[in-house]
Amino acid sequence: MLLATALLANLLSAAMEISDPEKFVTDVYKQYVAAQQSHKDYVAPEDIYTPRLAGLFAKDKKMAKGEVGCIEMDFWVNGQDWKLGKVNVSSQSVAGHPDRKIVVATFDNLRTPMELHFHFIQQRGKWLLDDVDSLKGDKWTLSKLLSCWP
Repeated sequence: MLLATALLANLLSAAMEISDPEKFVTDVYKQYVAAQQSHKDYVAPEDIYTPRLAGLFAKDKKMAKGEVGCIEMDFWVNGQDWKLGKVNVSSQSVAGHPDRKIVVATFDNLRTPMELHFHFIQQRGKWLLDDVDSLKGDKWTLSKLLSCWP
């Protein structure tokens, strides 16, 4: 029992802490570019979602039963394959909502211009990702894509 408690405490303390959403998104794209240059895969952190978005991912995984779920792409790069260039990340506050930030990432993926808006919400002192909108390339909203199940 003591060992299980210690393991759980380690897992909880290892969870991603986002103190600055813009820096976090910038760092994720730096990891993608570094992986691209070294011909390796990269998977962005997945413990960064609000309970709402985490629930949608969990339902998608459960309903897919080991198969491809609602989305067949990596939403961070707006595609299955990626070769990123011209990455630029900025952020903006949401007027009247100091607990919300929108981080805008523009980049080329396989020479196609992309623009993603990452919607962060601060809950209990932590910044969490609540949704993503794609405004160039394939247009979508992540929460809507994940809602394909009845």
